[in-house]
Amino acid sequence: MIAHGSRDVPAVALTFDDGPGAVTPAILAILARRGAPATFDVLGARMRHGAPLVRRAVAEGHELGVHGWRHRDLAREPVRAGAELVRAVAAIRSVSGVRPRVFRPPFGASSRRLAAVARAIGLVTVTWDVDPRDFEEPGAEAIRRRVAAAIRPGSIVLFHDDRPGLAATAAALDGILDEVERRGLAPVTVSRLLELGAAATARRRRLQHFRRGRHPLRPGVRPVA
Repeated sequence: MIAHGSRDVPAVALTFDDGPGAVTPAILAILARRGAPATFDVLGARMRHGAPLVRRAVAEGHELGVHGWRHRDLAREPVRAGAELVRAVAAIRSVSGVRPRVFRPPFGASSRRLAAVARAIGLVTVTWDVDPRDFEEPGAEAIRRRVAAAIRPGSIVLFHDDRPGLAATAAALDGILDEVERRGLAPVTVSRLLELGAAATARRRRLQHFRRGRHPLRPGVRPVA
């Protein structure tokens, strides 16, 4: 289970759970205007009616993560969790054409067994280290202040976008992105922050080769100091 990225990386990941929903269009519009990629942890059961929003998110450069089939605690039900995650991944892939890499457990409730089940399906379990508790509907300024007080390099920020009462989350987003920019941080997807995927794995391997004194493409050849 991963709660944040490297503190040495000047980037943060903004994540939106429970959708696609009522506030997703407003959030997508703001992210598009600001050129800020994000990760949407979606529910498989919402794919049928939310298909246009999911496709729009992918087309605009955002990442899709899995939040389960429905919003239920799966931490103590690894067998059921496996079936639900497989079903959700298939639904997301069918609608969007992409296969998710990350799993955000509902309620943030996870366990070693649940993380192992997700890993067997090809998903990395990711939680968060910044939670402005926007689900309490505290207002846009409170959400902005809470994020500003807690955000750091490598942070993963939790938001929600499923119901009309979360409109304040969208209203707070411009101010949050201003704060991110002011601190010299870049908004990125979770996969980019954590360097997931084949290209990132290749980069890590090349770096490891150099650190061990080996050229990544020509074995036995040491790099020039």
